[in-house]
Formats: sequence, C-alpha cells, structure tokens
Amino acid sequence: MRIFHKKVGTLLLFDYFCFKIRPNFVRRRNFFHPQTKFFSSADEIYFDCATNSAQPHSRMLSILIPAYNHDCRPLARTLSQQADSLSCPVEIIVADDGSDDTRLRSLNAEIAALPHCRYIMREENVGRAAIRNFLAGEARGEWLLFMDCDGQVVYLRFLQNYLDAAHDCDVVCGGIVHTQQFLTAHNRLRYDYERRAEQRFTAQARQQDAELPFRTFCFMIRREAFERVRFDESFRHYGYEDVLFGRQLRAAGLVIRHIDNPLENTDIETNPVFVAKTEEALRTLRDHESLFADDVRLLRLVRRLQSWHLLPLVRRLAALIAPPLRRNLCTDRPLTRLFDLYKLCYYCQL
Repeated sequence: MRIFHKKVGTLLLFDYFCFKIRPNFVRRRNFFHPQTKFFSSADEIYFDCATNSAQPHSRMLSILIPAYNHDCRPLARTLSQQADSLSCPVEIIVADDGSDDTRLRSLNAEIAALPHCRYIMREENVGRAAIRNFLAGEARGEWLLFMDCDGQVVYLRFLQNYLDAAHDCDVVCGGIVHTQQFLTAHNRLRYDYERRAEQRFTAQARQQDAELPFRTFCFMIRREAFERVRFDESFRHYGYEDVLFGRQLRAAGLVIRHIDNPLENTDIETNPVFVAKTEEALRTLRDHESLFADDVRLLRLVRRLQSWHLLPLVRRLAALIAPPLRRNLCTDRPLTRLFDLYKLCYYCQL
C-alpha cells in the first residue's frame, strides 16, 4: 500500500509540474495528458485537444486560421461554441506563423483547451501563402474553411450558413465587412477605402462579375479542389496572393459560390501603417506581375499607359506629387479618393 501511495504521489507531482509550474508550452519533448496532447518538433509546437490523426474525414469541417501577432482567442471561442450545434464533426486549427510577440503566443496557447481546437506554434515565419498550405496539410476535413485571425463572427449561424451553401460548388466565399465599431480618427483611410469596396463587392456583384478580386479573408473550399490549386509559396510578403489564388480557381474551372456570410475585420490599421502595407503589397505585385494577366486594375492601367508611350511622363509627374500625397494619406484627415492615384504613382516608380 505504501508503494502504491508513492506511485500516486509521484504521478500527481509530475502532473502538477508539467501543467501548473511549467509554461504553457513544452519544447522538444512529448508529454501526454488525458485531455490535452502536446507534440513538438524543431519547427513547431502542437497543442491539441482533438484527435491528432491525419486521416481525412469525409464529413468533417476543418476551420483553418493562420495567426500572426494577434489575439485569436475571441474568434476561436465563438467558433468553438457554434461548432457544438453542428451535425458534422468540426476541427479548428490555429497556426501561429512565427509571431515575434511572445505575450500573444502564450495567450493563444489557451486555445488548445477549447473544444474542437488545436493550436500550433511555428518558430519560423513562412508567409501568408505557405502557412495556409501548411494548415491544409494538417486538416482532416472534406471542407476547408479559411479565415483571417483578425476576423469577428457576425451571424449566429455563421458556420451553418457555410454548410448550407456547400452543394453543387467547389468554393464558397462569404465576404468581409467593416463597421464603425472599430473606426477611430487614426484609421479612417483603411475604413473609408474598405467601405467603398463593400458597396461594389456585394455577394450578388461578386457572383456576377468574375473579374472582381478574390479575397481570402473568409472562404471555404473542398479539400480536393484546394489540392488542385494551393497557394503560391513564392509570395512571402504581404499582398496579392489572394488575387492570384482566385485567378487559379477560375483557370481550373472550379465553381465559386458567393454568399452574404462575412467576417468583420476587427484590425483596421492606422493610416500610416495602412499606407506602408499598401506599398509592401505593390512591391509584391511588381515582383510577381508576370503571373497576372488582366486580373489587377492597376496593372491594366499601367500597361495601357505603356502602350501609349506615356509611362515615362507619368513617372516624372509621380516623383513630384507622390510625397505630398503620402503625407496627406498619413494624416487623420486623408483624402481617400486620392489613394488610388497614390498607388499608381508609387507603382510607376518601382
């Protein structure tokens, strides 16, 4: 009996050490617990409350969320609650793409304790395209529902709406919305720009006009369809990987259904940050412009100017007006309608 008590005491001490005293993650070791599975390798650390089998499940919905320097817990909690009401099995996988904010990485590790959820912490930042391909490789569902980590669920039947639309199609796109809830004096440029886009990118307009850019903020795709296209991992930096992905979907003849079932964007950047991100996206476009035909309106305009032999003149004018345009766009009172002009000026100087 004394030996039995010693064994029990040792196990209890081990359990307390691993899950109370130690941090919320364990590196380069395997620890098993009745409810939570931890697995780590040189590149990533897994926190798993669901089954860790890699076998595909014909009826499962896999919700895939790439994360970078953002608190994903509110989104994961909402999705976990909605998943309880679905008739099909659901897995929610959040993968941190090498965030440099250690506090947020630690907070997001709590996601592993939610029903249906897994959390994977990767050490290296591989970019927006590669992290989505990685998530698809981890998923086991027939349908893959991708969403950005800074989204917020709008509808109580958000997940069910996607499942209801998943017939006679390969892709379901729900859209993105922005509300005044997150509007401040310092982020009006992004807010006004996106609100104008929403008026043009309604579900009906997206369904009727295949030339409108495809946005990956929130969309669902059959696993077999995704394996035919996948994201181009040469896109390491911000911008236009979603536009190319939409082009590849259409080129593959996949059927896309657009519905009004959006996520709300909760992370509206300040004006200077949004201008800097736009410049990064334009540099990405310049590096990959050979991959695009007429899918990008800015490229169509630049090529038209080139065919008219006006590009040298536009470059000289851009060098003069781009600096004051940028200064205005970074203020708290930006002239949003000049934003497209600034994008043209910036791109022509690359």
